[in-house]
Amino acid sequence: MKRLIPALALIPFPVLAQQASLPNVEVTGIRDPAEPHYKTDKADIGPLGAQSLQDAPESITAVPESLMENQQVYTVNDTLRYLPSVEVRDQQGFEVSRPQSRGFMGSIVQSTRLDGLNIIGTTAIAAEDLSGINVLNGLAGGLYGPEPAAGVFDYQTKKPTDAPLMRFTESYQSGGIFTEHADVGGRAGDNDEFGYRVNVAHGQGEGYVDNSNFNRTLASGTFDWRVDPSTTITLHGSHYETNSTGLPGSIVYDGGATPTKTNSSSVLPAAIDPTRPGYGQQGAGADLTTDTGMAKIEHDFGDGWTLTLGGLYQNAQRDLYGITNTLIDNKGDYTVTKNFTAVPHFDIGSNEAYLNGKVALFGLENDVTIGTNGFTNGQYSYHNSIAKNFTGTFNLANPAVLPIQSAIPATGGEYESGRLTEQSIITGDTIHFDDQWAVQGVLSTSFLHEKSWAATGKQTGNDKQDGAVSPTVSLIYKPIPALTTYATFAQSIEEGDQAPAGTVNANQFMAPYRDRSYEVGAKYALSDRFLVTVDGFRITRPSAQTLADNVFQVVGTQRNWGSELFVQGDVTHEFSVYGGVTYIDARLEGTGNAATNNKLVVGVPQFKEDVVLDLHPDLTPGLGFTAAVHSESARAATDTNNSSAPGYATVDLGVRYSTAVMTEHHAVFRFQVINVSDTRYYASIADGNIVGSPGANTAYSGAPRTFEASIEADY
Repeated sequence: MKRLIPALALIPFPVLAQQASLPNVEVTGIRDPAEPHYKTDKADIGPLGAQSLQDAPESITAVPESLMENQQVYTVNDTLRYLPSVEVRDQQGFEVSRPQSRGFMGSIVQSTRLDGLNIIGTTAIAAEDLSGINVLNGLAGGLYGPEPAAGVFDYQTKKPTDAPLMRFTESYQSGGIFTEHADVGGRAGDNDEFGYRVNVAHGQGEGYVDNSNFNRTLASGTFDWRVDPSTTITLHGSHYETNSTGLPGSIVYDGGATPTKTNSSSVLPAAIDPTRPGYGQQGAGADLTTDTGMAKIEHDFGDGWTLTLGGLYQNAQRDLYGITNTLIDNKGDYTVTKNFTAVPHFDIGSNEAYLNGKVALFGLENDVTIGTNGFTNGQYSYHNSIAKNFTGTFNLANPAVLPIQSAIPATGGEYESGRLTEQSIITGDTIHFDDQWAVQGVLSTSFLHEKSWAATGKQTGNDKQDGAVSPTVSLIYKPIPALTTYATFAQSIEEGDQAPAGTVNANQFMAPYRDRSYEVGAKYALSDRFLVTVDGFRITRPSAQTLADNVFQVVGTQRNWGSELFVQGDVTHEFSVYGGVTYIDARLEGTGNAATNNKLVVGVPQFKEDVVLDLHPDLTPGLGFTAAVHSESARAATDTNNSSAPGYATVDLGVRYSTAVMTEHHAVFRFQVINVSDTRYYASIADGNIVGSPGANTAYSGAPRTFEASIEADY
């Protein structure tokens, strides 16, 4: 594929130098909700608390609420598509996914968090409940305890507002999906000591496939109590249910990595037309229910010392009644299976306690932290397989619409198939030698316990490791206040992968992995409203696969090295940019198999670009235009690299208009076209080991051209 000229090349960088001297203008009153604010200054980084993105010695990208609103996102997956280092691996449906960064597979619970606390990463999260997403790319074991190399995805809940907020949004997606969303916030009490933020949303209608259906409901609330000027107690609770049926199912193909695989002749076919009925089936899809409760206490002792305590419980029920289309040859012939054998039910209880402060030792300023975090995660499987095979063989050129299968399968009830328990003690210190030089060291000491059981009740795994150490060391140099450079070395312990259903050792956890990372980077604030980040990295991680004996096991090392360029903020007061480009060379090494050794990792593009351009001219107050470019180079589709998904590029175009309605209240009208050219592509390609199809590879199609419109009003 001919590479497009990166959208970053269109940014008029010379004007940035002029921006640095412009005075700041203080604006009071109610902010126009459509005004772009695409630069994030600070992000919470686990035990270190709120940190400047410019000064943090890691690659951190934050999706701000302003971008989420202007791009009209509905799900976490919608939101993450604006980050060039992030891929979303669809597993058993379009919201049953694992987010991952820098080409490494994400985990079920270790890499996803809500306000810093571990949550289930393979269930649905509503974007209407979030004020942003912070992503720490790379290893974070020193900061959080056992973590995969896929990074940390920290979803930020909406918090109570100091000013009264009453916002209602009515939105539409082509096909016939209407969504109503109310967002209400403010404070109460004689001294405004009680705060509240309530979000309620409901969306329903037919999707882009005839007779498909979306139905989702969110109810969430965050409440805080300022006990005194130094102490705040915050409570959060949410219920989210989403049911999507009739969308294209997965396409499973083998790739022939080993000669004993079932469908050794099939490779990835050309991208399908996702709007055509028959690739999915009416009534088949995922019904996900997620209930979350969280509590936090924050206390400021003064003199730079703070204490944070937190706890969370989440229950995720996943009724996975989707479609799998399994190729049996390279002529497009396939069989159809309804329902997935993956884990249908998770729960998790997570905790955190951090003490942060400043001390002077030997004349040097030290930012110190000590704390702990951890979780216990239960996994519950069905006694019976619920997979149902349809009779007959079909062809991708003429997909068949099959009889509706509405009967709930006989599950045989649930049993506890796995339990993971982790607790880590974290200590850290940032030593400031002067205004330019600093060293940061963070160390976690972790205690891990993994158990797994078969449906018969027989224990199939019991692994315990105490005192596992994960260090991170960074050297930070600021030659001028606007420029931060850093070099970081990290080692991280990681929970071993869990053998998928259908393997000989199903549910068994691998022994904990040891990952390693080297990273250097620079962050330059060309103005107080625009930040440029560039870095290079090399990361290694053990790799597990299902081999010819149908045993899931570690077979080598995944080695990824690459570089990232990311920009965010205002180029001028009329033009904003958010996004960047990432290069990754991801390969498997030491597999012991000449067919797979040193080959590209399945599903990881070498180049990925995601950029949003936002023009809001002074000549037309309230009017804004957006263009988003998403492109990926070719991706390996099999571990032997005998098949690949072609590179692709999509463009989204949008317009919005904001106007004052009755004094200072605002109304915002937004319209957007997603995938203007209606490009056909695969949004997700993954080795079947992580999606419940052992020994096979799995692909999900990308969305077609979609029209979105919304009316947002503040009262």
